[in-house]
Amino acid sequence: MATRPAADPGPPLFCPFCEECFEGEARCPEHDIPLVPFEDLAAARGRDLPQDGDDVAGLDPRFGRLPLALGALTVLVGFFLPFLRTDFPDGTVSAGTGLETASNVALNLWIVPAVAGTLVSILVRRRSPMKMRGARLAVILLALVGVSSLIYTVSRVYLGADRVHAAYGQSVEVTLQIGLYLMSAGLVMVVAAAPFFGRVRQTGPRYRVD
Repeated sequence: MATRPAADPGPPLFCPFCEECFEGEARCPEHDIPLVPFEDLAAARGRDLPQDGDDVAGLDPRFGRLPLALGALTVLVGFFLPFLRTDFPDGTVSAGTGLETASNVALNLWIVPAVAGTLVSILVRRRSPMKMRGARLAVILLALVGVSSLIYTVSRVYLGADRVHAAYGQSVEVTLQIGLYLMSAGLVMVVAAAPFFGRVRQTGPRYRVD
């Protein structure tokens, strides 16, 4: 009588925690976690990280890249939204987006979208963890330049309102708009995230064994 050939046990699998090989098993008999193929072992252990000088993918959100990208995007979106509203005593209202304000009133406000564009350029060009860390100071200084431009623009508007009040005794109401808040929030996000740009965190196993 012919004997049935033994079923193929498949490729050997490894435990992500102890890295031991177990043939014919689906879970580690010691730690009771799913076994993985050898090629997936590094990822399961959290060691699928690039070398310090290796470039990462352009859309890789790790290494502090995602907060910087979100900050730059927030700044650009805010630039096209309402920036300031000025109500004069005679009923005249002056309001505009950041784009309109930069084009007609405060040319220095163009610095803010230029900062956001430069940040995007840094994310595109600085692709290895080592190069990212080398750009941390530049990122912080860029964001602070953008913040200074916003402060200078707003202070000029308030100074003009004070001058009208001093000259004519009439109050000019200045209202900050959503675009200014978004640009400010985006730049603050960049400053806060810059110290983590290029940081490589060596993580342990994804599985916790009690």
